[in-house]
Amino acid sequence: MKAILTKKIISCIAISGVLSFSAFEIMAANQQTINDGKNHSKILNENHENLTDSQIFKILSTANNGEIKQAKTALPKLKMDEAKKYAEMMIKEHSANEKNAQALASRLQLISQTSNLSKSLQNDSDKIVSKLNQITSDTDKNYMMSQVKVHRKVLTIIDKQLIPNTKNSELKNMLVQTRDAVAKHLKAAEDIFKNMK
Repeated sequence: MKAILTKKIISCIAISGVLSFSAFEIMAANQQTINDGKNHSKILNENHENLTDSQIFKILSTANNGEIKQAKTALPKLKMDEAKKYAEMMIKEHSANEKNAQALASRLQLISQTSNLSKSLQNDSDKIVSKLNQITSDTDKNYMMSQVKVHRKVLTIIDKQLIPNTKNSELKNMLVQTRDAVAKHLKAAEDIFKNMK
């Protein structure tokens, strides 16, 4: 009788442990989402500037080149077809966007100027590239997670700072088009990341 009772107690403890761990995982994931949102707000507050069109162009170019470099770094290490296709899409679409941005800047005679936001984006990209170069496993998951985070940040920056501060109508139109592409990239990254085990 004591043996049966002991087994039941052990089973209950084991189940409680599993449930507690699952609850902890869910709480941790939710907290990460909350922290991401807070970090984006913090970044915008700390780096809030009255941006010029030249600074906005630099931010756009930094985002494009960052995405291209991240994808090129990750691509040889990726194993999942979905992640590979995503990286290839990043290279193709951000290269096209950068080419169009450079042509527009040349026509408008915009000279690229750095800002706190362009420095922040460059720093983020450098960290992602460095991590992708160092890791030897879970490259697909790490790459897709980074793409979710960076696209959320870029989307927030476009909405809150770039579009509202842009003076030139042609540059603003390009940003609106870029915003749509970034939103699609974010959705695709989120979908791929969710389906990873």
